[in-house]
Amino acid sequence: MKRTTDFLTLSTGSLLLAAGLIACSSVQEQTAAPAQKPTPSQAQAVAEAKPPAEAKATKGETKQTKSKAVEVEGVISSVGQRTITFQVERKGKVREEVVGVDDKTNIEKAGSRVKLKDLQQSDKALINYEPEAYTPATAIKVTGQGKLQKVGGAD
Repeated sequence: MKRTTDFLTLSTGSLLLAAGLIACSSVQEQTAAPAQKPTPSQAQAVAEAKPPAEAKATKGETKQTKSKAVEVEGVISSVGQRTITFQVERKGKVREEVVGVDDKTNIEKAGSRVKLKDLQQSDKALINYEPEAYTPATAIKVTGQGKLQKVGGAD
């Protein structure tokens, strides 16, 4: 008798569970049904809503271009694998700065494009870079030979 009661309880529970699952799945199907393909007018409205997001991206790009690239004349004091160190005079003192170089950096020497390894110590160059950003130089143009000075200058 106990087995029959347990069996009926288990069977009833299983039936209730199955009925609940069926009811839930039919509710999900009903809510999913109205989400059909948008009509052409709705698609156009969605497309028109996207430009402000693109405008935000343009503002972000504007912020990036606001960082000021400068062109300084300096004397190369050393050439690394992906960097150059150069001396530049500021406020009456000689300072050394390091700038990265990558494949996009335009390096010119004697009127032709060269590679980083072709630069030498004491080359005088115009270096175009952003001193406030950790980005590689955009251009390096060797203009002749310079003289290395003591860093720090006269105090």
